[in-house]
Amino acid sequence: MMVVVLVQEVIELVRRERGRELTLVGRFARGDEGAYEVIGADGARLVLKWLSPGREARHAEEHVGPALARLRAAGCPIPPLVAAGRAGGVWFELWEHVAGSPVEHVDGVTLDQLIAVVDRERGAGSGTGGDWWDFVAGGLVEDRSPLCRPSVLVGSERPVSDLLSRLRASAAAARLPERAPDDLVHFDFGPANVLVDEGRVTAVLDWGSCRTGDASYDLVTVDWDLAAWPKAGPGVRERLEDEILRTTDRGALVVYAAHCVLRNLTWASGTEWSEHVVSTGHGFLDRWARA
Repeated sequence: MMVVVLVQEVIELVRRERGRELTLVGRFARGDEGAYEVIGADGARLVLKWLSPGREARHAEEHVGPALARLRAAGCPIPPLVAAGRAGGVWFELWEHVAGSPVEHVDGVTLDQLIAVVDRERGAGSGTGGDWWDFVAGGLVEDRSPLCRPSVLVGSERPVSDLLSRLRASAAAARLPERAPDDLVHFDFGPANVLVDEGRVTAVLDWGSCRTGDASYDLVTVDWDLAAWPKAGPGVRERLEDEILRTTDRGALVVYAAHCVLRNLTWASGTEWSEHVVSTGHGFLDRWARA
């Protein structure tokens, strides 16, 4: 009930301060997290998202919009942004509704389209990737992103603490590149944030955490998703492994694997999924340690 009230409050703010009449349909059950379907005054189906005042809202306002404009111009399937701005201190976004459903099964055709998205991310950064290596490696011990919060694991018992020690040790031994990458990284790329319609990728969603860095990180998050929640067709993970090895520095790959495991440990902390993530995490570290 509280969520519905909050949605209505945002809709009222947008009406009062931006002059846009919106009618709430409901929250999307799958796909873009925290997204709501609304109807505009002209009857158009739209997607409403918002962020409360704070660092994430500033990031969306200052960095995400320009980054997505660059990617969209490069042909990346990103829904058109209808309106965005501040209303009552809240940062809101209205996106055009795009046909499609989150990916349930990844076959070779879908994988090629996911790889094509990452290819378009390459070179699309803003020239601010000098902190990327510190951001990822430092994120193994400090909360650097809402998606990866190692602080929630402080005091964890075995076997979580054992996996945490292992992934940190493997990352500490890795040698990272000296170059500063200048790609755009989605940072939460995977089947759940990709819409398909009749086999064609129609939209990549949920870019709120995107930043300048190494786009190969997004390939590793896809591989984690396919390892943890089996939905890959025959030969898909082998094809993805080849692409990751072709495009990713080996030291960076070890750190990316550790980071993917850690962020999912923090997500699963205190839930029924913790044991599954621990088991998958060891296998994932093994997979990329052998690469």
